[in-house]
Amino acid sequence: MDKSNAILDQGAMTQQIAQKVLELQNQIRDRLILIESKTAAILTQQLELTEYPIPRLFIVLPEQPTKYDPGNWFRTKFRLHFICECGEHTKVTGSRLPNHLHLAKHEGYLIREPTAFFKKYGPFLLLMLELIKFGSNIAGHVVPTLASLRVIELVDSVKHTVESFTAMIDYSHDCIDTQLTKAQESSQGDFIDTDGPRTEMTQQDLANYLNNVEGLDGVELRQLGSFLKTSVEDQLLGNLYRMTTKDGHVKWVCRDHYRAGYLEAHTQRLRDVVKLAKGQFDEQLGKVKISLSSSFAAAEFYNAIHNAKGVIELIVCLNWECTRSDIKELENALKSSRVSILRLDLQQFPTSFTSNILSTLKRYEVFLRIRELRNMKSIHIVLRKGIVKLLSFPKRTASHLCKLSFELVPGTIGVKEFGTLTEMLGTNTHLTALDMKGNSIGFEGALALTLACKTNSTLTALNLESNSIGDNGARTLSESLRTNLTLTTLNLKSNSIGHNGAQALSEALKTNSTLTTLNLTNNSIGDNGAQALSVALRTNLALTTLIFESNSIGDNGAQALSEALKTNSTLTTLNLTSNSIGDYGAQALSEGLRTNLTLTILNLESNWIRDNGGLALSKALKVNSTLATLKLQGNSIGFEGILALILACKTNPTLTTLNLESNSIRGNGTQTLSDTFKNNSTLTTLNLKSNSIGDSGAHVLSEALKTNLTLTTLNLESNVIGNNGAQALSEAIKTNSTLTALNLRGNSIGFEGTLALILACKASSALATLNLENNSIRSNRAQTLSEAFKTDSTLTTLNLRYNLIGDNGAQALSEALKTNLTLTTLDLTYNSIGDNGAQVLSEALKTNLALTTLNLRDNSIGDKGAQSLSEALKINSALTTLVFCRNLIGSNGAQALSEALKTNSTLTTLGLCRSPIGSNGVQALSEALKTNSNLTTLDLRYNLIGDNGAQALSEALKTNSALTTLILERNSIGDNGAQTLSEALKTNLTLTTLGLNNNSIGDNGAQALSEALKINSALTILELGSNSIGEKGAQALSEALKSNLTLTTLDLRYNLIGDNGAQVLSEALKTNSTLSNLNLWDNSIGDNGAQALSEAFKTNLTLTNLDLRYNLIRDNGAQALSGALKASSTVVALNLERNLTGDNGAQVLYKAFKANWTTSALNLQRSSIGDNGAQVLSEVLKTNSTLTSLN
Repeated sequence: MDKSNAILDQGAMTQQIAQKVLELQNQIRDRLILIESKTAAILTQQLELTEYPIPRLFIVLPEQPTKYDPGNWFRTKFRLHFICECGEHTKVTGSRLPNHLHLAKHEGYLIREPTAFFKKYGPFLLLMLELIKFGSNIAGHVVPTLASLRVIELVDSVKHTVESFTAMIDYSHDCIDTQLTKAQESSQGDFIDTDGPRTEMTQQDLANYLNNVEGLDGVELRQLGSFLKTSVEDQLLGNLYRMTTKDGHVKWVCRDHYRAGYLEAHTQRLRDVVKLAKGQFDEQLGKVKISLSSSFAAAEFYNAIHNAKGVIELIVCLNWECTRSDIKELENALKSSRVSILRLDLQQFPTSFTSNILSTLKRYEVFLRIRELRNMKSIHIVLRKGIVKLLSFPKRTASHLCKLSFELVPGTIGVKEFGTLTEMLGTNTHLTALDMKGNSIGFEGALALTLACKTNSTLTALNLESNSIGDNGARTLSESLRTNLTLTTLNLKSNSIGHNGAQALSEALKTNSTLTTLNLTNNSIGDNGAQALSVALRTNLALTTLIFESNSIGDNGAQALSEALKTNSTLTTLNLTSNSIGDYGAQALSEGLRTNLTLTILNLESNWIRDNGGLALSKALKVNSTLATLKLQGNSIGFEGILALILACKTNPTLTTLNLESNSIRGNGTQTLSDTFKNNSTLTTLNLKSNSIGDSGAHVLSEALKTNLTLTTLNLESNVIGNNGAQALSEAIKTNSTLTALNLRGNSIGFEGTLALILACKASSALATLNLENNSIRSNRAQTLSEAFKTDSTLTTLNLRYNLIGDNGAQALSEALKTNLTLTTLDLTYNSIGDNGAQVLSEALKTNLALTTLNLRDNSIGDKGAQSLSEALKINSALTTLVFCRNLIGSNGAQALSEALKTNSTLTTLGLCRSPIGSNGVQALSEALKTNSNLTTLDLRYNLIGDNGAQALSEALKTNSALTTLILERNSIGDNGAQTLSEALKTNLTLTTLGLNNNSIGDNGAQALSEALKINSALTILELGSNSIGEKGAQALSEALKSNLTLTTLDLRYNLIGDNGAQVLSEALKTNSTLSNLNLWDNSIGDNGAQALSEAFKTNLTLTNLDLRYNLIRDNGAQALSGALKASSTVVALNLERNLTGDNGAQVLYKAFKANWTTSALNLQRSSIGDNGAQVLSEVLKTNSTLTSLN
């Protein structure tokens, strides 16, 4: 056995070494590309530094423009003025510094030997003056390297009016022109002909002339200095500085642009480093997210951070065997940067880090020094198992306020680690936030934390979500709350806390003076718990946010909370979503709202409130002066209740958000709604989805929108609005200046209505999001839509799904996209667009710089259309998401797209599902994936790629380091294809989701993938539904699950594992600590399999969802599962639809749910339960306080 383990360990080590070699090869490739570009830039720079030692753009102007005499030009003194060569290379994001060419900030230079000077440089000066006069592009006619510069508004740099400056230009032009004519009367047209009266040169004349003129060469430029009267102080001609662009070209710019360019160069360096590491840099927010995997990469990044001053927030993951000096370099970089928010992710640290770096007390010093940096305001450190000791910072008085928080990865804390943690918390003087979500600490852990919190003096936020602490744990935590003076936020969501735990928390809140936020979502406190906490609220002076979502609170609990609101003076947010307060509860809360002066957010979603409740709340709103958000969606408030609420809004001075979705308003309720909004000055968001307001309702709402100055979001989805309603709304949009989002999905607005809305969009100054899905626009209406978008400057998102606009509509939209600068998302799903439509859209994508998401799903685009879009992707630099699913793209189209992927650097998501690309098409895509470093999601469902296609993709996965999601459902992949994918998964470190549903991998394929799962540390979701997997496959997967530490979802629906397969999987579940979702739908599992699974539940601490639909489980199996549910503290959803469970099974399930605190969903649909079973299940509902779904 030891020898076998050694062989396995050696094999795993070999795989790791191979992966590291592969990563190193990719890094070398990327750096070779960078070195190649840098080498070319250096060669260009060396040439131009020699050729152009002085500024290259200049003009001459008369020294005293008010005294010059055109008749005596030869007596006029001229000064030479250099021009700053600013442009794209000096642009800095967010800077207001203009980047058009301008005269240098210098008085100019007098000219020695004017006759010789004008003879030598006259043609050049004449050309410059013509270019300025016409505002033409300098192109390469003056100096070859200036092809991208433009002369614009030079007058802004001299102290003259536009008129006087123009006169100076004309005068200089005439003088030079005359002198050149006399000096070179024998010229053959080398210069502009000035015989006779001078006439204005046209743009075409100038273009013809430019084609025959050569620019100044390096020698001529170097001789320029000898003609200028300069002093010894003139070390910088024209006060211009020499800089080089990233491609090596030399530019002469003023001080302001030099500094801007210098800073931009460092910012560009940071961009390059972050891109090489496949990180993210948000320049507007000053936020960088990066993962560093070597000392070399870290050194490059630290140097870039040191020089670039635009980074405020840094999220950095260190995942190599770094040394103390590496951490020291991070400190030095942060010391000289502007970073004030640091998130340090250490969860990928190799095990050796603990012993090598954190072995002595010195391990803390560098982190303490980072915390002491003056620029540092917030530090968040993510820890994994093995480095929890980092929490034990020695005591030291902080020099300034800096928030320090730690996050413990779910599954991090074992018994040993938790003991260490709580011991450290007792004395730690730095930690301010601790996240322990999903660590199953239970009552014992809560007890240890209680002891630590009694002495800890810095912790302000504690997250204990999903830890199964129960009532006893809540009691122990309450003890610490009575004396703790620092904790402000406590999250106890999903902890099986009942009314006894709530009672204990209530006692603590009566004396606690610091806790401001308490989250008890998804517990079972019921009315008794709500009543107990309400008593505390009457005297508590600190709590501002209280979340009671899904807690089985009824009208009695609401009554108690109402009494508390009457006297409480601090609570601002109360969330009672998904309880059962009903009308009586709403009436009670209304009484509290009448006098309460602090509550701003009240969420009563899904609470069985009807008209009476609505009426009561409306009366409260008339006098309440603080409530800003009221959520009532998912209730059953009728016309009278809605009418009353609307009238209340008319006088309420604070309400900003009102959600009335699915509340049966109808058209007759909107007239009052409209009258209210005309005068309302606070409401910004109104949701009226699914209320059947019709045209009449839309009409009255539009009247309100014409004068309303606050509403920004209006949802009118599924409201039976037709042409007339849309026309009315369009009139309002034309004048409304605040509405930014309008949702009209699923109405029947027709042609006239659409036309009206389109024209309104053209006039609107605010509307940014318009949803016209499923509104029968058709192609002739899209033409008008296009005309509007050509000049629209506000719309960013347009949804035209299911409108059948066809190729003609696509043509119209294409023309608009060529000039539109704001639209970022366009959805054209199911619009009958063919190859011609795709071709015209492609032409638009070649020049469009705004669109990031294009959805062309369910059209009729074939290979030609794909070819056109491919050519566009080679040029386009904005599009990130392209969806092609359900088109007619074959292997040729896939090959064309693959060529684009080899060079495209922005596309991250590509959808090609249900497109017959075949194995040849996927082979081409695979070749592209070997070099593409941006694509993260590839959807190839329903493409029949077969084993050959799977093999091609596998080869790509071995080197690709970007793809995270690969969907290969229904692709005729067999065990050979699964085998090749398995080999790829053994080395791939990025793929997190692999979808293989509806293939034919069988037991052999499942066994192959299982081998990969034993090694792979990235995959979290594996879908193997409908793959003919039997007992042997289940056995192999079970062995993998015993050691795998990352898989959270395993889908085995529609297979053949049977009872034996369920039994072997159960063995794995007893020790597996990560799987949370297991789908065993339709697997011929009977009572024996259910029995085995139930044994696993008794010890498993992570599984939350188990799907056993369409199996053969009878009453005995149900009894076994019921016994397990009594002991389980994690399973929240159990699906037993279409099994053979009868009345006896219902009886035992009843007993289980009586004792279970966590299970919230039970599905027994289409089982064999009779009246007796229904009766016993009804008893569950009387006492169970967690079940939210019973089918």
